[in-house]
Amino acid sequence: MDYRIITDEKDAAAFLAEANGLHDGYIVSVNYQHQGYTWGNPIYIDPEKTKLVLCVMVTSIYDTLVEIVFESIKDFQIKDADYELLDSSISFSKDGYVTWCGDLSTEPDSLRDSNFVISKVMKWRIVSP
Repeated sequence: MDYRIITDEKDAAAFLAEANGLHDGYIVSVNYQHQGYTWGNPIYIDPEKTKLVLCVMVTSIYDTLVEIVFESIKDFQIKDADYELLDSSISFSKDGYVTWCGDLSTEPDSLRDSNFVISKVMKWRIVSP
């Protein structure tokens, strides 16, 4: 299945409905990539060339694997000890970023309490069942 890009509230609602909000999900893999290069010390990371791939097992929809890809990342946090997802929320900023949070709120003050990604591109696909 091809990736479906989330560009607006309608796309976000469709993702949350089809993936059941990632309710009762478990992050089973995380792959972060960047096109960094040395520019003095330390390494310089070009945010426009970053990519984060999350693979989430969603037990509430028959052990389905959902792959989410974020590109051009502004900020993210995937907590090692917080791999369980009870729900998800998505919001959009005026400057063209999409925020995904593994919780019910994407409010900036509460983002660091959970897993989250702020990026220019968010796309997803169901890998199995």
